[in-house]
Amino acid sequence: MAEASGATGRGRPVLEVVVPAHNAAPFLAETIAALAAQTRPAERVSIIDDRSRDATRAIAEACRDRYAGLFELRVLANAGPPGPAAARNTAIRASAADVILLMDADDLAEPHHHATLLRALTAAPDIVLAFGNSLVFDATGVVIADMHARSGLAGLTVETLAPGIATFGERMFDLLLNGSRFTTAACAFRRDAALAAGLFDERLIYNEDTDFFLRLALRGRFAFVTEVVTRKRSHGNNLMTHSKFHFARGAALSLAKLAADPSAVPAGRRAALAEALRRAVYGHLYAASRSGPAAYREAVAVALRAGLPGLALDPRHLARLALSRFLPPLD
Repeated sequence: MAEASGATGRGRPVLEVVVPAHNAAPFLAETIAALAAQTRPAERVSIIDDRSRDATRAIAEACRDRYAGLFELRVLANAGPPGPAAARNTAIRASAADVILLMDADDLAEPHHHATLLRALTAAPDIVLAFGNSLVFDATGVVIADMHARSGLAGLTVETLAPGIATFGERMFDLLLNGSRFTTAACAFRRDAALAAGLFDERLIYNEDTDFFLRLALRGRFAFVTEVVTRKRSHGNNLMTHSKFHFARGAALSLAKLAADPSAVPAGRRAALAEALRRAVYGHLYAASRSGPAAYREAVAVALRAGLPGLALDPRHLARLALSRFLPPLD
């Protein structure tokens, strides 16, 4: 996709920002205001109300009128099960855009967010996703994490596509096997590639983003920039603050599903997938052994489906399970 011609030959690419929102009233107006301050605004912003019980929908509708001259803002109801995966899918399926940009309802896009990611996405015809860096800040505005530094990307060898734009090529799949390398609010991708990859798995609440990115990485290269394009808010109600158990479970379920269809993964990537699956299943069993018998039974079932029954019989897991009622929850 070249920026001059767009993904569909209609001129410049049509951009749509997809924002799932669940009880997002405290933050949503500020998030939309940041989208309105873009140097290259999107043609459409979609707010997907995910069964909110607060003023989320009313705030989104008020912003629709406020920014009517800048972009089309539509407010949708999540058409699938609760969670960000189905909410995003609702908007992406109904979109006619060339490029989808993800944003969380409590995060803030830097003014160059859209322009920078579009420049990276159009750096080569086979780029299917572009991402940038994110800074995580707390309730006082203090930066508490740099996502690229946390992910370890900075020290890895890259291929330069253009000034300031690089790619890891086929290695991106292997890197994602070890967990998320960027935030959803710091990426843009081609809608047609996302549809071909199957969109987000609506059965997953945790790790649904990495699960999608893994499948998308099998369809083309990812480009990235080191520039900070998003500021991510850390607070008590967002998923990034929730239990490590849920993320361990989500990683195991995602990789077990991917490994169950070997034809979907190139032969050269299957060894890395098998090793990552083993680590993820072990991590799920560890977390479940601290959470009690019901959680451990489910983890054992995942281990069996993954062809790794021996991990479930690890004496350390069984001993931990026996003591689980006395152990603090895994946070």
